[in-house]
Amino acid sequence: MVIMNDLEKAQKLLITKLMPLKVVSNKSKISYDTIRQYASHPEKLEKASWEKVYTLALIYDELVSELTK
Repeated sequence: MVIMNDLEKAQKLLITKLMPLKVVSNKSKISYDTIRQYASHPEKLEKASWEKVYTLALIYDELVSELTK
């Protein structure tokens, strides 16, 4: 089992487009433009607030949990 940190989870969620970016934006309450920027340039997440990274990581965890039921 691979253990990822919150930054890695947030990046994976956006890079692999596990869910539509609009849905991620709505769930996270982060603007769609910001989500799109992070998806296009995941390195920008390294300078994002920890709240945004943590929120995206939680969405990733929820999605993985749903997929592994």
